[in-house]
Amino acid sequence: MMPNTDQPFRLNWASFAGERRADAGSDLSIFVGDLAADVTDAMLQETFAAKYASVKGAKVVADSNTGRSKGYGFVRFGDENERTRAMTEMNGAYCSSRPMRLGVATPKKPSAYQQQYSSQVDFISAIVSLKRCSIPNS
Repeated sequence: MMPNTDQPFRLNWASFAGERRADAGSDLSIFVGDLAADVTDAMLQETFAAKYASVKGAKVVADSNTGRSKGYGFVRFGDENERTRAMTEMNGAYCSSRPMRLGVATPKKPSAYQQQYSSQVDFISAIVSLKRCSIPNS
């Protein structure tokens, strides 16, 4: 819980635009819709982790202004076979008071800023590489 409030906080990895964590690998997430308003990250994760050992995390999406759940979230798996099984076996299963609706999670498309930043980093990296490989005067 955050000090002097009744709101929980969650600590996440920080990253820069276009950067991926070393352990991220391929994205093995599923979309979970129709969540009840009381479902938390921990509750969603436990619902799946009870049946699938490779669950790495869960996130319920909240409105940035109110902090209230938007009624959907994502669960990330470490094993593709378990993710596939979960999509079949858990579709319609209850989390709190409502049945969940599952689907394939589609990765976010990078924003124009992220694409521009990534291109600039690639360009700068290329220049640095060229300077390292420059041929000495003979």
